Amino acid sequence: MTTAARAAGRTRHEVCPVGELPPGHMRLFTTGRRRILVAAFPGGEYRAMSDYCPHHGASLSQGQLERMWQAGPDGRHMPDPDRWVVVCPFHNYEIDARTGCPVVKLGRSRAATYDVAVEAGTVVVYI
Repeated sequence: MTTAARAAGRTRHEVCPVGELPPGHMRLFTTGRRRILVAAFPGGEYRAMSDYCPHHGASLSQGQLERMWQAGPDGRHMPDPDRWVVVCPFHNYEIDARTGCPVVKLGRSRAATYDVAVEAGTVVVYI
């Protein structure tokens, strides 16, 4: 999606310079009454979601961003190289950091997600 397509009808919010949010880290920013969590992944990918946990309403920014665990071919647990989760600080509830969907489905709840772009070296979220 182009920057112009993202911007159509949305408000642009500069979060931080790219160098201030390294892969594997998150940053919280607030705009009005919205609290938005931005996560950085390897390869220069960024995603944004609501800071509100759909399970019991905790602040996800107080949790951890980590690779999702999976069973390896030998039955041992190992981190998935491509999937990241935000782990809620209340009950270790895991939310897919790219989609906002819970790893374990509990009804239809999910964290709202927002478009993110890198523009002139700055991480930008469109709401």
